[in-house]
Amino acid sequence: MVLEEDLQNPFKVVIASDSRLERSILVDGIERAFDRSHNYIVEMCSRGDDALERIISTKPDMVFIDWVLPGMEGPEVCHKVRSTNKDNDQGYCYIFITTSKGDRKSIVHGLSSGADDFVTKPFDTEEMNARISVGIRFIRAYRELWRQKEEIDKLSRTDVLTGNLNRRSIMSILGGVLEKSQRNNNPVAICLCDIDFFKKINDTYGHQAGDFILAQVGILFDEVAVDTGAVGRYGGDEFLFLFPGMDFFSVAKVIKKLYDRVKKEIFVFDGIPLKVSLSCGVAYLSCFSGKSLWTSGGLIKVADDALYEAKRRGKGRACSCDGIKWSEKQKSDPEVFQDLA
Repeated sequence: MVLEEDLQNPFKVVIASDSRLERSILVDGIERAFDRSHNYIVEMCSRGDDALERIISTKPDMVFIDWVLPGMEGPEVCHKVRSTNKDNDQGYCYIFITTSKGDRKSIVHGLSSGADDFVTKPFDTEEMNARISVGIRFIRAYRELWRQKEEIDKLSRTDVLTGNLNRRSIMSILGGVLEKSQRNNNPVAICLCDIDFFKKINDTYGHQAGDFILAQVGILFDEVAVDTGAVGRYGGDEFLFLFPGMDFFSVAKVIKKLYDRVKKEIFVFDGIPLKVSLSCGVAYLSCFSGKSLWTSGGLIKVADDALYEAKRRGKGRACSCDGIKWSEKQKSDPEVFQDLA
Protein backbone atom coordinates (compact mmCIF):
# COMPACT_ATOMS: atom_id res chain seq x y z
CA MET A 1 0.00 0.00 0.00
CA VAL A 2 1.40 3.39 -1.03
CA LEU A 3 0.72 5.93 1.72
CA GLU A 4 -0.41 9.43 0.82
CA GLU A 5 2.67 10.90 2.54
CA ASP A 6 4.94 8.88 0.23
CA LEU A 7 2.98 9.91 -2.88
CA GLN A 8 3.19 13.59 -1.99
CA ASN A 9 6.77 13.40 -0.74
CA PRO A 10 8.51 10.36 -2.24
CA PHE A 11 11.70 8.96 -0.77
CA LYS A 12 14.75 10.36 -2.53
CA VAL A 13 17.70 7.99 -2.79
CA VAL A 14 21.24 8.76 -4.01
CA ILE A 15 23.66 6.01 -5.02
CA ALA A 16 27.31 7.04 -5.29
CA SER A 17 29.53 4.34 -6.80
CA ASP A 18 32.01 4.20 -9.67
CA SER A 19 30.98 0.63 -10.44
CA ARG A 20 28.05 0.14 -12.79
CA LEU A 21 27.58 -3.40 -11.52
CA GLU A 22 27.40 -2.30 -7.89
CA ARG A 23 24.97 0.51 -8.78
CA SER A 24 22.77 -2.02 -10.56
CA ILE A 25 22.83 -4.42 -7.60
CA LEU A 26 21.94 -1.61 -5.19
CA VAL A 27 19.05 -0.46 -7.40
CA ASP A 28 17.69 -4.03 -7.45
CA GLY A 29 18.03 -4.19 -3.66
CA ILE A 30 16.23 -0.87 -3.23
CA GLU A 31 13.39 -2.06 -5.47
CA ARG A 32 12.98 -5.21 -3.40
CA ALA A 33 13.16 -3.40 -0.07
CA PHE A 34 10.75 -0.67 -1.06
CA ASP A 35 8.48 -3.14 -2.83
CA ARG A 36 5.21 -1.36 -3.64
CA SER A 37 4.68 0.13 -0.21
CA HIS A 38 6.69 3.29 -0.93
CA ASN A 39 7.11 5.81 -3.71
CA TYR A 40 10.76 6.64 -4.37
CA ILE A 41 13.21 8.34 -6.73
CA VAL A 42 16.78 7.15 -7.33
CA GLU A 43 19.65 9.32 -8.55
CA MET A 44 23.16 8.05 -9.27
CA CYS A 45 26.65 9.49 -9.52
CA SER A 46 30.18 8.09 -9.66
CA ARG A 47 32.30 10.65 -7.78
CA GLY A 48 32.45 11.58 -4.11
CA ASP A 49 32.52 15.33 -4.70
CA ASP A 50 29.51 15.05 -7.02
CA ALA A 51 27.74 13.00 -4.36
CA LEU A 52 28.36 15.69 -1.73
CA GLU A 53 27.02 18.43 -3.98
CA ARG A 54 23.95 16.37 -4.84
CA ILE A 55 23.23 15.44 -1.22
CA ILE A 56 23.44 19.05 -0.04
CA SER A 57 21.33 20.41 -2.92
CA THR A 58 18.62 17.72 -3.18
CA LYS A 59 18.48 16.64 0.49
CA PRO A 60 17.79 12.93 -0.13
CA ASP A 61 16.31 10.66 2.51
CA MET A 62 18.78 7.82 1.91
CA VAL A 63 22.29 7.59 0.49
CA PHE A 64 24.47 4.66 -0.53
CA ILE A 65 28.06 5.80 -0.91
CA ASP A 66 31.14 3.72 -1.65
CA TRP A 67 34.06 4.09 0.73
CA VAL A 68 36.57 4.53 -2.10
CA LEU A 69 35.53 7.07 -4.74
CA PRO A 70 37.32 9.53 -7.01
CA GLY A 71 37.07 13.15 -5.91
CA MET A 72 36.30 12.40 -2.25
CA GLU A 73 36.08 9.25 -0.15
CA GLY A 74 32.83 8.11 1.43
CA PRO A 75 33.71 8.86 5.10
CA GLU A 76 34.76 12.41 4.19
CA VAL A 77 31.47 12.94 2.35
CA CYS A 78 29.60 11.71 5.44
CA HIS A 79 31.52 14.09 7.69
CA LYS A 80 30.85 17.09 5.43
CA VAL A 81 27.15 16.25 5.10
CA ARG A 82 26.73 16.03 8.88
CA SER A 83 28.71 19.23 9.41
CA THR A 84 26.60 21.06 6.84
CA ASN A 85 23.25 19.81 8.14
CA LYS A 86 23.90 19.81 11.89
CA ASP A 87 21.50 22.74 12.46
CA ASN A 88 18.90 21.52 9.95
CA ASP A 89 16.15 19.52 11.63
CA GLN A 90 13.75 19.56 8.68
CA GLY A 91 14.90 16.22 7.36
CA TYR A 92 17.34 13.39 7.99
CA CYS A 93 19.66 11.74 5.51
CA TYR A 94 20.19 8.05 6.31
CA ILE A 95 23.64 7.12 4.98
CA PHE A 96 24.96 3.67 4.11
CA ILE A 97 28.66 3.19 3.36
CA THR A 98 29.26 0.36 0.92
CA THR A 99 32.66 -1.24 1.45
CA SER A 100 34.65 -4.44 1.59
CA LYS A 101 36.27 -3.18 4.80
CA GLY A 102 34.88 -5.16 7.70
CA ASP A 103 37.48 -4.65 10.41
CA ARG A 104 36.53 -2.97 13.67
CA LYS A 105 38.72 0.09 13.09
CA SER A 106 37.15 0.84 9.70
CA ILE A 107 33.61 0.38 11.03
CA VAL A 108 34.29 2.77 13.92
CA HIS A 109 35.84 5.32 11.55
CA GLY A 110 32.90 5.16 9.14
CA LEU A 111 30.26 5.48 11.85
CA SER A 112 32.18 8.27 13.55
CA SER A 113 32.29 10.13 10.23
CA GLY A 114 28.49 10.21 10.15
CA ALA A 115 27.39 7.00 8.44
CA ASP A 116 24.34 5.24 9.87
CA ASP A 117 25.10 1.75 8.63
CA PHE A 118 27.30 -0.39 6.39
CA VAL A 119 26.49 -2.63 3.44
CA THR A 120 29.46 -4.91 3.03
CA LYS A 121 30.80 -6.33 -0.21
CA PRO A 122 30.19 -8.74 -1.75
CA PHE A 123 26.55 -7.80 -1.23
CA ASP A 124 24.35 -10.34 0.51
CA THR A 125 20.79 -9.90 -0.75
CA GLU A 126 18.94 -10.80 2.43
CA GLU A 127 21.20 -8.74 4.69
CA MET A 128 21.06 -5.75 2.34
CA ASN A 129 17.26 -5.88 2.18
CA ALA A 130 17.04 -6.06 5.96
CA ARG A 131 19.37 -3.10 6.46
CA ILE A 132 17.52 -0.99 3.88
CA SER A 133 14.23 -1.84 5.62
CA VAL A 134 15.67 -0.53 8.89
CA GLY A 135 16.60 2.71 7.14
CA ILE A 136 13.10 3.02 5.66
CA ARG A 137 11.51 2.53 9.09
CA PHE A 138 13.80 5.18 10.53
CA ILE A 139 12.94 7.74 7.84
CA ARG A 140 9.22 7.01 8.11
CA ALA A 141 9.39 7.48 11.90
CA TYR A 142 11.38 10.70 11.48
CA ARG A 143 8.84 12.05 8.97
CA GLU A 144 5.97 11.28 11.33
CA LEU A 145 7.78 12.96 14.21
CA TRP A 146 8.40 16.04 12.05
CA ARG A 147 4.76 16.09 10.91
CA GLN A 148 3.62 16.02 14.54
CA LYS A 149 6.08 18.78 15.42
CA GLU A 150 4.76 20.97 12.59
CA GLU A 151 1.20 20.34 13.74
CA ILE A 152 2.08 21.32 17.31
CA ASP A 153 3.90 24.43 16.06
CA LYS A 154 0.87 25.37 13.97
CA LEU A 155 -1.48 24.92 16.93
CA SER A 156 0.78 27.09 19.08
CA ARG A 157 0.70 29.89 16.46
CA THR A 158 -2.94 29.90 15.41
CA ASP A 159 -6.28 30.66 16.98
CA VAL A 160 -8.30 27.45 17.25
CA LEU A 161 -11.64 29.06 16.36
CA THR A 162 -10.70 31.27 13.40
CA GLY A 163 -7.52 29.72 12.06
CA ASN A 164 -5.88 33.16 12.08
CA LEU A 165 -2.68 33.82 13.97
CA ASN A 166 -3.24 34.00 17.71
CA ARG A 167 -2.45 37.04 19.81
CA ARG A 168 0.99 35.89 20.86
CA SER A 169 2.03 35.18 17.27
CA ILE A 170 0.71 38.40 15.72
CA MET A 171 2.28 40.47 18.51
CA SER A 172 5.59 38.70 18.03
CA ILE A 173 5.47 39.47 14.30
CA LEU A 174 4.58 43.09 15.08
CA GLY A 175 7.64 43.39 17.28
CA GLY A 176 9.86 42.18 14.45
CA VAL A 177 8.15 44.44 11.90
CA LEU A 178 8.58 47.50 14.11
CA GLU A 179 12.23 46.75 14.76
CA LYS A 180 12.96 46.33 11.05
CA SER A 181 10.91 49.39 10.07
CA GLN A 182 12.67 51.61 12.58
CA ARG A 183 16.07 50.31 11.53
CA ASN A 184 15.40 50.97 7.84
CA ASN A 185 13.06 53.96 8.38
CA ASN A 186 10.30 52.23 6.41
CA PRO A 187 6.59 53.01 6.80
CA VAL A 188 4.41 50.69 8.84
CA ALA A 189 0.71 50.57 9.65
CA ILE A 190 -1.54 48.43 11.82
CA CYS A 191 -5.31 48.13 12.04
CA LEU A 192 -7.45 47.01 14.97
CA CYS A 193 -10.72 45.68 13.62
CA ASP A 194 -13.84 45.07 15.70
CA ILE A 195 -17.15 43.41 14.72
CA ASP A 196 -19.97 45.83 15.46
CA PHE A 197 -22.79 44.69 17.77
CA PHE A 198 -21.12 41.32 18.28
CA LYS A 199 -22.62 40.96 21.75
CA LYS A 200 -26.08 41.39 20.23
CA ILE A 201 -25.38 38.50 17.84
CA ASN A 202 -24.42 36.30 20.78
CA ASP A 203 -27.42 37.39 22.85
CA THR A 204 -29.92 37.00 19.97
CA TYR A 205 -28.72 33.88 18.20
CA GLY A 206 -26.43 32.24 20.74
CA HIS A 207 -22.69 31.90 21.14
CA GLN A 208 -22.51 29.29 18.39
CA ALA A 209 -23.66 31.95 15.95
CA GLY A 210 -21.01 34.31 17.30
CA ASP A 211 -18.34 31.65 16.87
CA PHE A 212 -19.58 31.02 13.33
CA ILE A 213 -19.31 34.72 12.46
CA LEU A 214 -15.80 34.93 13.91
CA ALA A 215 -14.66 31.90 11.92
CA GLN A 216 -16.16 33.16 8.64
CA VAL A 217 -14.84 36.69 9.10
CA GLY A 218 -11.43 35.22 9.92
CA ILE A 219 -11.40 33.45 6.54
CA LEU A 220 -12.20 36.70 4.73
CA PHE A 221 -9.52 38.54 6.69
CA ASP A 222 -6.90 35.96 5.72
CA GLU A 223 -7.85 36.36 2.06
CA VAL A 224 -7.44 40.12 2.28
CA ALA A 225 -4.18 39.98 4.23
CA VAL A 226 -2.44 37.25 2.24
CA ASP A 227 -0.79 39.65 -0.23
CA THR A 228 -0.34 42.64 2.07
CA GLY A 229 0.79 41.57 5.51
CA ALA A 230 -0.60 39.49 8.34
CA VAL A 231 -3.72 39.23 10.47
CA GLY A 232 -4.34 37.68 13.86
CA ARG A 233 -7.11 37.44 16.39
CA TYR A 234 -6.22 40.01 19.03
CA GLY A 235 -8.91 38.98 21.48
CA GLY A 236 -12.68 38.47 21.59
CA ASP A 237 -14.07 39.94 18.36
CA GLU A 238 -11.00 42.10 17.69
CA PHE A 239 -8.50 41.36 14.94
CA LEU A 240 -5.12 42.96 14.31
CA PHE A 241 -3.79 43.59 10.80
CA LEU A 242 -0.14 44.39 10.07
CA PHE A 243 0.90 46.31 6.95
CA PRO A 244 4.72 46.51 6.84
CA GLY A 245 6.39 48.73 4.25
CA MET A 246 3.10 50.07 2.86
CA ASP A 247 2.38 53.76 2.36
CA PHE A 248 -0.80 55.30 3.71
CA PHE A 249 -2.72 55.27 0.42
CA SER A 250 -1.99 51.56 -0.14
CA VAL A 251 -3.19 50.78 3.38
CA ALA A 252 -6.37 52.80 2.76
CA LYS A 253 -7.07 50.70 -0.37
CA VAL A 254 -6.72 47.48 1.61
CA ILE A 255 -9.05 48.76 4.33
CA LYS A 256 -11.63 49.70 1.70
CA LYS A 257 -11.30 46.25 0.14
CA LEU A 258 -11.79 44.74 3.58
CA TYR A 259 -14.95 46.78 4.15
CA ASP A 260 -16.36 45.95 0.72
CA ARG A 261 -15.81 42.22 1.24
CA VAL A 262 -17.49 42.13 4.64
CA LYS A 263 -20.30 44.51 3.65
CA LYS A 264 -21.48 42.41 0.71
CA GLU A 265 -21.14 39.09 2.55
CA ILE A 266 -24.21 37.35 3.95
CA PHE A 267 -23.35 34.81 6.64
CA VAL A 268 -25.97 32.08 6.87
CA PHE A 269 -26.11 30.43 10.27
CA ASP A 270 -28.63 27.66 10.84
CA GLY A 271 -30.68 29.00 7.95
CA ILE A 272 -30.60 32.57 9.29
CA PRO A 273 -28.92 35.20 7.07
CA LEU A 274 -26.71 37.52 9.11
CA LYS A 275 -24.86 40.65 8.03
CA VAL A 276 -22.11 42.34 10.02
CA SER A 277 -20.21 45.59 9.89
CA LEU A 278 -16.78 46.57 11.11
CA SER A 279 -15.23 49.38 13.08
CA CYS A 280 -11.52 49.81 12.53
CA GLY A 281 -8.73 51.90 13.95
CA VAL A 282 -5.63 52.41 11.85
CA ALA A 283 -2.31 53.66 13.20
CA TYR A 284 0.38 54.44 10.65
CA LEU A 285 3.89 55.79 10.66
CA SER A 286 5.38 57.20 7.48
CA CYS A 287 8.72 57.70 9.21
CA PHE A 288 10.28 57.33 12.64
CA SER A 289 11.26 60.11 15.00
CA GLY A 290 13.35 59.88 18.12
CA LYS A 291 10.28 59.20 20.28
CA SER A 292 10.34 56.17 22.51
CA LEU A 293 6.63 55.60 21.74
CA TRP A 294 7.05 53.10 18.97
CA THR A 295 6.96 49.88 20.80
CA SER A 296 4.28 47.36 19.89
CA GLY A 297 2.21 48.56 22.83
CA GLY A 298 2.59 52.21 21.81
CA LEU A 299 1.39 51.62 18.27
CA ILE A 300 -1.48 49.45 19.51
CA LYS A 301 -2.52 52.33 21.79
CA VAL A 302 -2.80 54.69 18.81
CA ALA A 303 -4.82 52.12 16.82
CA ASP A 304 -7.07 51.50 19.82
CA ASP A 305 -7.78 55.23 20.15
CA ALA A 306 -8.60 55.38 16.43
CA LEU A 307 -10.94 52.40 16.87
CA TYR A 308 -12.65 54.15 19.78
CA GLU A 309 -13.12 57.23 17.60
CA ALA A 310 -14.62 55.08 14.80
CA LYS A 311 -17.17 53.71 17.26
CA ARG A 312 -17.86 57.17 18.65
CA ARG A 313 -18.65 58.40 15.15
CA GLY A 314 -21.32 55.75 14.71
CA LYS A 315 -19.53 52.44 14.03
CA GLY A 316 -19.37 50.79 10.63
CA ARG A 317 -16.35 52.87 9.66
CA ALA A 318 -12.58 53.11 9.88
CA CYS A 319 -10.62 55.96 11.42
CA SER A 320 -6.91 56.45 11.00
CA CYS A 321 -4.32 58.35 12.97
CA ASP A 322 -0.85 59.46 11.98
CA GLY A 323 1.32 58.33 14.86
CA ILE A 324 3.50 61.41 14.52
CA LYS A 325 0.52 63.65 15.32
CA TRP A 326 -0.86 61.54 18.14
CA SER A 327 -0.31 62.35 21.80
CA GLU A 328 -2.19 61.71 25.04
CA LYS A 329 -3.33 65.35 25.02
CA GLN A 330 -4.44 65.36 21.39
CA LYS A 331 -6.18 61.98 21.29
CA SER A 332 -9.49 63.61 22.26
CA ASP A 333 -9.21 66.00 19.31
CA PRO A 334 -11.37 64.64 16.43
CA GLU A 335 -9.16 66.36 13.88
CA VAL A 336 -6.33 63.97 14.77
CA PHE A 337 -8.40 61.14 13.25
CA GLN A 338 -9.33 60.72 9.60
CA ASP A 339 -12.20 58.66 8.13
CA LEU A 340 -11.04 55.94 5.75
CA ALA A 341 -14.16 53.87 5.07
